[in-house]
Order: sequence, then structure tokens, then C-alpha cells
Amino acid sequence: FLDLGRRIERALQGCQLLNATLTKPGDDESVSLELLLEIADSIMTYRNRYLATLQPAPVLDLLLTDESNPRSIGFQLTCIMEHITHLPGDQHTATRSVDNRIALSMQNSLRLAQVYQLAEVNRSGNREKLHRMLGKVGRQLLDLSDAISGQYLVHAGLPRHFGSV
Repeated sequence: FLDLGRRIERALQGCQLLNATLTKPGDDESVSLELLLEIADSIMTYRNRYLATLQPAPVLDLLLTDESNPRSIGFQLTCIMEHITHLPGDQHTATRSVDNRIALSMQNSLRLAQVYQLAEVNRSGNREKLHRMLGKVGRQLLDLSDAISGQYLVHAGLPRHFGSV
């Protein structure tokens, strides 16, 4: 549970960081991209992998969807999914648990994401698709945290009313 919570927090912070830095590009975006990679401790990985100037789509690939980069949101979601599959559950139900469905949905969203489309700037100068996706994943991370807490960590029983006994 400790590592699961840490992974949820890291993924949520990653969503917030990408949302704050990439959804509204500035005049000199290369500076913010470099700072973003420095914050994520991924500048060397970027330079080794892409050997090019800083561009939004490869940065998104590295920090959002790359499941092999321990600093990416995709890596965190893979770890979250692995932890959730090991949580105790009812073996007799045919459906997935709420936490499993949320984690699977987030993981599939990132796996199917097309970083070049997410990196496109619309007419108003924003990356609306990226903003929507990061917002959705961020909300799902909070929902996942609530679902896990409610299912495994909250042990308060139903209130008892002694007056009706």
C-alpha cells in the first residue's frame, strides 16, 4: 500500500507538472522543455534517445507514455496496475473491481495516446487535447485513491443507533 500510494502521488504530480508546463506553450518553449526534463531527471535519457533539439512530442513520449522510463507517468501506471492485481479480492465475481477498472482505463488511455496529436497547438495557442487527457488521468488517479481507501483502508463500520434496540 505504501508503494501503491507513492506511485499514485508520482503519477498525479507528473500530470500536474506536464499540465502546468506544456498545455500553454510560451514564446521560447525549448527553455521550459529543458527545465521539465531536468525536473524529471530525464535530460540525459532524452539526449541519448532522440539526439535532436528539444521538441514537445518526444518530451511527452518520454515523460508521459514511456513505460520503461521510471520518471514517466506510464511507468507509474504500470506499477500501479501490478500492485492492484496483487491486492486481495473476491475470486468469485466475474467482473473487475472498481480499482482495477480505473487503473486499466488510465493505462489504456496512455498506451493508445498519440503524442504528436497531444503536442499539437490549436488556434487559440493551447494544447487542448493534452490538457483534457492530463485532466482525465488526474481525476482518475484521485478516484483510484478513493476506491482503494474505501475498499481496503477504511475500517469504520456502520453507525449503531442504540435508541432503536
